Amino acid sequence: MTKRADDKTVSHLANLRVIDDARTSAATHRIVSEYDATALIGLKVIARHAAVMSNDEEDTVELPKLQELMAAAAIARCLMPERLRGHEIKAMRKILRMTLAELADGMDSKTAVETVSRWESDAQPMGGYAEKVLRLLVCERLHEKAPGIAYDGAMISALKQIDPWRADPNYDLPAIEIELMLLKQNGHVEEAWAA
Repeated sequence: MTKRADDKTVSHLANLRVIDDARTSAATHRIVSEYDATALIGLKVIARHAAVMSNDEEDTVELPKLQELMAAAAIARCLMPERLRGHEIKAMRKILRMTLAELADGMDSKTAVETVSRWESDAQPMGGYAEKVLRLLVCERLHEKAPGIAYDGAMISALKQIDPWRADPNYDLPAIEIELMLLKQNGHVEEAWAA
C-alpha cells in the first residue's frame, strides 16, 4: 500500500481490477478516462480522468483521495431527488464509518437499530421525513471532506423526493459522475473531487 504525501489516506488498492479488464502494453501506468467505482463505494459512481492503472503482474488501480471520493459520492447522491435505496443507505453508513446503532442514534434518539437494519435491507421503506434527516446527516458530516461538491442545508430542505421505482421497478438510477479537479480554496489550489 502507498500513501500520497499530500493525503493521509491510503490510496493504493492492491489488485482492484478495472471493470472492463482493459489492458495496455505501451506504458506501465496510465490514467483511465472512465472508471466504474460502484463496487468499491457502494453507490453508482463513475470516476473520470483520475484512476491510475498500473501494468504489473496483475492490473491494479489507484484512486487518489479515496475518502474524499467516497464523501463526494455520498453527498452528490443525497442531492439527487430519487428516493434512497437500502444498499445506498448502507453504503452511506459505511462511508460515515458508523454502526447501525450510531446511525440510529444520529437520526433520532427514538430510531431503533432494527428500523435502520430494515431500511438497509429494503424490508421497510424509509419515510420522507426520515430520509431528509438522513440526507442532512450525511451531508453535514461529510461536506468538509468533499470541497468540490456545492452543498448547504437548504438544498436538502428544498429537495422534492421522487420514487421512479414505483412506476418502473426496473428504473436504472443514473451514475454519479465525479472528476478530480483543481480547486482554489482559501488562497491555495488543491485537488478535489467534483460532480
